[in-house]
Amino acid sequence: MTRKPDLPATAFAVAALAAALLLAAPPASAESYRGQVVSVQDGDTITVLTSDYERIRVRFYGIDCPEKNQAHGPEARDLLVGLVDGRTVDIEVLDIDRYSRYVALVRLDGTLINQRMVESGYAWVYEQYCKATDVCAALRQAEASARNLRAGLWSDPDPVAPWDHRRSRRK
Repeated sequence: MTRKPDLPATAFAVAALAAALLLAAPPASAESYRGQVVSVQDGDTITVLTSDYERIRVRFYGIDCPEKNQAHGPEARDLLVGLVDGRTVDIEVLDIDRYSRYVALVRLDGTLINQRMVESGYAWVYEQYCKATDVCAALRQAEASARNLRAGLWSDPDPVAPWDHRRSRRK
């Protein structure tokens, strides 16, 4: 005698599996853009003019640079200006933040600028938000290398992370 499956339990299991897959998968509507960098706000935020003449604000995924009014903030911004200002970049959107900025991987001629900022010693890996396994592993490795070389902000004996700097200013 064959037993019929319990339909409510089976339906629940299928629904749970579907929900788990949806939560684990990247957004199905991930967007990519190509455009010219028209301004650099700081070391991890730019404005890009797309080929459709749309201005989009882009926050670099997985990194956090010193604030403009923080030690090494101006240097981080200057480095990013030198790398991308006026140039055409490719943007792979991974998320949208609470300020409606696209959170993205930014590439210039195939080079991941997010990683360049970390390698240069002017950005931390933003562990709280860095979840893309391969990208974040490469960013962590770049940060460890910059620390060992005492590059950029790592030349300070006790650099203050931007998230700590922002928290202290709010108090």
